[in-house]
Amino acid sequence: MRRILLNLRALWRGELPLEFAFWHYAIYYGLILNLAASTISIVLLLNDAPLALALLVHFVPVPYSVLTAFGVWRSAHRYGGSSRFANFARIGVLAWVCLLLAI
Repeated sequence: MRRILLNLRALWRGELPLEFAFWHYAIYYGLILNLAASTISIVLLLNDAPLALALLVHFVPVPYSVLTAFGVWRSAHRYGGSSRFANFARIGVLAWVCLLLAI
């Protein structure tokens, strides 16, 4: 558990390599977390659970999405490679978070 928290802390600070922060944390883990939350929310609604509970579960990934967006943005700032890739990562993570919020 401590390792996970240290990795999230490094992500927040922008200390992870940009490619890793973007593809692993924002895209891959973000997709899994959002799909799981959406699936559980739908199951709750289908089983006549209160709407408030389903909405709460659905929005659980929002703090993680915000964390990854800031982390990728900060990693892009530190990125030593092409500024095009850094800008793509910034735009991409913002678009991805907006898409995940809409789903």
